[in-house]
Amino acid sequence: MPIVSKYSNKRVEKIIEDLLNVLINEQTSADLALMCLGNTVSHVINTQIPEAQREKICQNFANALKQSIK
Repeated sequence: MPIVSKYSNKRVEKIIEDLLNVLINEQTSADLALMCLGNTVSHVINTQIPEAQREKICQNFANALKQSIK
């Protein structure tokens, strides 16, 4: 059963494009890009997710990341 997102593909793709453009414009290496994105993810989790849910969100995020790597 496919996962249905509450966000439109157009909106998601626009945000991803904007994030990638910043990394390209800053001429980031892969390790710097991953460090910046990781710090951004940590910030979002620590500031927008209730503490009681953070561990589960982190695990779900890590699992989704692993599954998306080809």
